[in-house]
Amino acid sequence: MTKNDKILLLSCVIITAMVWVGFGLLAHNQDELVAVVVIDGKEMERLPLDTVDLSQATISAPRGKITIEYGQGKVRVLPLDHSVCPNEICWRTGWISAPGQSIVCVPNKLVITLEGAQPEIDFILH
Repeated sequence: MTKNDKILLLSCVIITAMVWVGFGLLAHNQDELVAVVVIDGKEMERLPLDTVDLSQATISAPRGKITIEYGQGKVRVLPLDHSVCPNEICWRTGWISAPGQSIVCVPNKLVITLEGAQPEIDFILH
């Protein structure tokens, strides 16, 4: 193996490693967890959950205002007045943090779904 062959081989290894790391970083950025807020079939907000601090967003719904708290990898609906959500299921759901989980408020036609990161494995088929 000549000196030029060694340089070529080393260059190929370095370029391959750089591409592998680059694709790994790109895939990691696309897997960030996001809460998608939909009312009556229309996407209203996309809330990033990768923040260090908790934040709040207020959404106008058919029966009133709904405040959503999000951040630190989780999201929830804050307690609502009985006139806004008579069944109180949405805010009693509490925090959700896994991809695919949802919070639903039927009277307000509200659905909050977590998207982006790899879902947890529920079972393995053999």
